[in-house]
Amino acid sequence: MPSPRRWLRRLLLALAVLVVLVIGAVIGFRFWLKSQMLPSGGPLSARQAAYDVRRYDLAIAIYPETKRIAGKGTTTVVATAPLDRFDIQLDNRLEVARVAVDGTESSFRHEDGLIAVPLATPWSAGERHAVEVAYAGEPKVAARPPWLDGLVWSETPSGAPWLGVTVQSDGADDWWPAKDHPSDEPDEGVSMALTLPSTLVGLSNGRKTGERVNDDGTTTTFWEVSYPINNYLVTFNAAPYVPVEATYRGVDGTLEVPIVFWAIPEHVEQAREMWPWAPKMLETMARRFGEYPFLDDKFWVAEAPYLGMEHQTLVAYGAKFEMNPYDFDWLLLHETAHEWWGNKVSVADWSDFWIQEGFAVYAEALYVLDTSGDERYLDYMRGVMRRIKNREPIVAGADLTAAEAYKGDIYPKGAATLHSLKWLIGDDAFFDLLHRFANDDRFAYKLVSTADFERLVGEVTGSEVPWFFDLYLRRAAPPRWTMTRRPAAAGMETVDFAWDDPAFQLPLPVEVAGEGARVPMPGGRGSLEVAAGAEVAVDPANGFEHLGLVP
Repeated sequence: MPSPRRWLRRLLLALAVLVVLVIGAVIGFRFWLKSQMLPSGGPLSARQAAYDVRRYDLAIAIYPETKRIAGKGTTTVVATAPLDRFDIQLDNRLEVARVAVDGTESSFRHEDGLIAVPLATPWSAGERHAVEVAYAGEPKVAARPPWLDGLVWSETPSGAPWLGVTVQSDGADDWWPAKDHPSDEPDEGVSMALTLPSTLVGLSNGRKTGERVNDDGTTTTFWEVSYPINNYLVTFNAAPYVPVEATYRGVDGTLEVPIVFWAIPEHVEQAREMWPWAPKMLETMARRFGEYPFLDDKFWVAEAPYLGMEHQTLVAYGAKFEMNPYDFDWLLLHETAHEWWGNKVSVADWSDFWIQEGFAVYAEALYVLDTSGDERYLDYMRGVMRRIKNREPIVAGADLTAAEAYKGDIYPKGAATLHSLKWLIGDDAFFDLLHRFANDDRFAYKLVSTADFERLVGEVTGSEVPWFFDLYLRRAAPPRWTMTRRPAAAGMETVDFAWDDPAFQLPLPVEVAGEGARVPMPGGRGSLEVAAGAEVAVDPANGFEHLGLVP
């Protein structure tokens, strides 16, 4: 029988082996995860900063049986500075067959996801040129869409191909040649010639302008996007779709716009039950943010084989057709809110990601406010704020990649920032602010930043509040307050309040003996007199405590 000492040695050896295996698995997983994420955004190279994309014209054939694609992408640009080489991104999984500059075939190098095209005649600032790239291959497959990106090759329950794409983190270069940076949207739009087996319905962004049945059993559909669009929002969906229609009549009831949900055959009945709600969803958001922003193209939703994505004019939906306890379909409303926040108003740098996601989450809360009232709104916001982790700032630095900027708190803490701003500046100014941010010519269909929003707050209110944004957005730790009491005149007490940062001046909502009050906090401090022993509660209703605002 082995001695106790020998058993101990064996146990320690087994534990050591287990530790090594766990460490190896963690390291392996990190390497795998890194291989599944391509950088999008980040510092813009000098060569790519030297041209402005005006238009993309794409022709892409999708082959479900072999999981291959073949395409041609023409990028029309205007040089903004002298340029001797044209650079554009395309994943190395795809092989480039040919590059032509203004119709003349050119040499090129395709390495590390970048196509570098030396220019026989250097470009001068102001010149307009077109670069065509022909390519084919097996594109990156999405390992966990929509969080780990690529093409999605799936099947409906009956076994028919069910296809899509999601590239918010990677950028469009997963499947077509693109300037992979959020700061350059094509001012003149995008065209798409999408070829798929004729047994499938192929969908893409913008207006459908035509269709051609080919001799090889495929069909090519033609699409035209008439608005600027971020490259990650360009999409396709394919399945044996069935259209479910409704009519959107607009904010003032004068429109008659058909809107369509494209359901797979197995889910048509669920779609028919849910989709009549969609016009109300659009109208409710339009009243707050301005009319639906892409009326000249369309509003369609395609059922997708992944959770969802805010693809412009063709929202991807992969939820369960369920209304939540607040009487709306959470996923559909959130992704549709991005038509305003993310698609109409887009960030130029991923470091400001909170604007797109935080505003979309807050749109959910505003839907509750407008359909169910203040108490339900506050209840919804409490649920949102319970998700806040406060582990790192939601605005940190600049020139970030999408993966670097994608933090969980950009959703709930971004929405909570707006909730608190509403308390600070009042409802009238706040809703004017939101409407102006979505419709002012400086921002609508343009690229924006957090600084733009801060300046607009100053314009609307007459006073900028950098202390508010610095603490909510640029500091991980939430603001905290303290409350102390001291004797005052006979039968009275002075209640003193203080923020942990004297620069922070957010007024405190309090309740004294059941009566509400608002305590100004200049210099981070405020006070009020109450009857001795009177009960004083800070923020009994608004839910600021879920941001960590506790005594």
